[in-house]
Amino acid sequence: MWEAVIDTDQRGGRKRLLRGSVAVVAFLVGAIAAVLASPVVMPRILKRHPDWLRLGVFKRYTDFRRKHAGREHSVTAVLTHVGRRSGRPYQTPLGAQPYGDGFVVSLPYGSQTDWCRNVVAAGECTLAWRGQNFQLERPEIIPGPQVFQELPVLPRIMLHGGGIHDFLWLHKKGANAGNGTGIGTSGQ
Repeated sequence: MWEAVIDTDQRGGRKRLLRGSVAVVAFLVGAIAAVLASPVVMPRILKRHPDWLRLGVFKRYTDFRRKHAGREHSVTAVLTHVGRRSGRPYQTPLGAQPYGDGFVVSLPYGSQTDWCRNVVAAGECTLAWRGQNFQLERPEIIPGPQVFQELPVLPRIMLHGGGIHDFLWLHKKGANAGNGTGIGTSGQ
């Protein structure tokens, strides 16, 4: 009689353990999917709800990215630019890729963001990327298809899936206009 109760309890314990394990795995898979999908989903959501940018969550997220951006092993760069009205220096963490004679920066929220308008108005900025600082000038907005053909497959899929259609091309200061295009073909 006691053996039957113990046997049933052991099987019930296994079922509870299995259910708990499945719940933990499902949570972890969901969390990983959310992190991987955020570069794709967030720009689309924020284009429809720009007032959400004023929420404190995004400020804290940007502050966290700014602390770690521009370092040697960071995937995020820091763009330093001057405000077009205030004249104050600002730092914006963002993604950048070498392109042509400079760098290309995605515009997930469009060309009407403050940082993009500041760079275009000033005509110059500084980019900290992979532990080095680059003086950049002559910003120009270029269409996505021109950049997508030069990108590796994974960034191309992520950017295209995120609904990013435009990029800001920043040329290295002193580089000749009309140098080669393409990622990794920097005109030094």
